[in-house]
Amino acid sequence: MADSSPDTTVRRPQDLLGAVPYLLGYHPGDEIVAVYLAADRRILGVAAEPLRFSAEALSEHLMLQAPAEPCAEVALIGYGPPPIRPVLTTIGRILDLFWPLHTLLWVTGSRCVCLLDSCSCQASRGMDIDPATSAVATQLTYAGMVALPSRQDLDTLIAPDLVGQAETEAAVAALAAPDAAVPGLLDDVLTTAKSGQRLTAAQLAQLALALTHRDVLETAWSAVCACMWQRDLWLDVTRRVPDRYACGPATLAAWCAWRRGEHAMAVVACRRAVREGPGSQLTRLVTSVVRAHVPAHRLRRPAAD
Repeated sequence: MADSSPDTTVRRPQDLLGAVPYLLGYHPGDEIVAVYLAADRRILGVAAEPLRFSAEALSEHLMLQAPAEPCAEVALIGYGPPPIRPVLTTIGRILDLFWPLHTLLWVTGSRCVCLLDSCSCQASRGMDIDPATSAVATQLTYAGMVALPSRQDLDTLIAPDLVGQAETEAAVAALAAPDAAVPGLLDDVLTTAKSGQRLTAAQLAQLALALTHRDVLETAWSAVCACMWQRDLWLDVTRRVPDRYACGPATLAAWCAWRRGEHAMAVVACRRAVREGPGSQLTRLVTSVVRAHVPAHRLRRPAAD
């Protein structure tokens, strides 16, 4: 995550299990989660992968998503039924070649078991858990972070807002010169969003049309950063523009989510971008980067702020 994640320190398995849903943005299920830790046990980053790949491919994906800051240990958590155990232990052996394993937890339902040999933590004997009641979960909730019920619920954050789409459609129809470029539009939009204001239907109509032009879309892409206000902006635009205009904003929403380390959200936004149209070269580029699991800290292009 990027600019809104408070420092979280791990002292026991309950801390890990309480933090993961809030740092991912949703409660994981049938997934492998890696938590990258600093020497002082601060959480540096979190990555999650669904169980659709082999243990070797999952290990590669998790290694690629390691944070730029030096990682001292990695905690590995597998969420799912008993067949996940051999996959989890294989990934643990692979990752342990690169970082010491802090812990290796298997979570099924409300039960957690530590699979590390010779471990004496509470989870080594198995324990009942409720991540929502942990002190870390309370801390992160107080900091304004949210954990959706599942990865699938991320779709709701970018699903069409039918009322907003109708308002934008009416504003598009009312434009005097719908094909004319509006000088300074992008700057005005970014200034409005950065000040915490929501775009009007008139602004959305102009922006929706502008983003169908390659040069405007690429200029907007160059201005995307990892700030929360940009995340809110591009998700809101994607939801409120008519479907035929959603490809460009969804591409920008995906890029912003990727810049923030929100890989699952980036995947959902890419899916929306591709679904709503053939897309541009930029859409295909962003989708390729997201699907390749390339982490944002490897970006050579200077970050926009």
